[in-house]
Amino acid sequence: MKRIAILLTLLCATFTLWGQESVPSEPQAEQRVVVADEYALVGVGDQVPDFVVPMTNGKSVAIADLRGKVVLITLWASWCPSCRKEFAAIANGAFDGIMEHNDFVWLPIAREENLATVKVWFEQKGYDFVSGYDTDRSIYSLFAEQEIPRNIVVDAEGRITHHHSGYNKKEFPQLVAEIEKMLN
Repeated sequence: MKRIAILLTLLCATFTLWGQESVPSEPQAEQRVVVADEYALVGVGDQVPDFVVPMTNGKSVAIADLRGKVVLITLWASWCPSCRKEFAAIANGAFDGIMEHNDFVWLPIAREENLATVKVWFEQKGYDFVSGYDTDRSIYSLFAEQEIPRNIVVDAEGRITHHHSGYNKKEFPQLVAEIEKMLN
């Protein structure tokens, strides 16, 4: 009985030590943290890929021109049920408090949609948002292989601080709180 107790104690100690991370003796290079999303092509800590997107208001936006601001890139499509829920939440005030901030830019970009489709969909929904459109998926392909909506937060230095796919009514306020924290 005593031997079994000792053996069990040694096994528990071994598994406990095995599960702990070792402390490196030398400083390690900063490692890229990738969001747990098998389709993501960029992760937290990466520099935002360079792109220029045409907008529904007739202008174009270059992500490089937004340096110095906190940017929320939302990749979406009009046919996507989760995107529709997310846009409804935004229309109902989910971004109140950050939309008016001078150092914040919301940059929605419709994946594989053209100008006419986006404009008609916004009119049908009663949205007065300005959105980019990525007809050939070239911008979307800089960020991921699939899944929308996809929200990417970019800090003032152009680094990705958040990258998440899907819409969750309970988690969305956490995204907004993260952005508010960055702006204050």
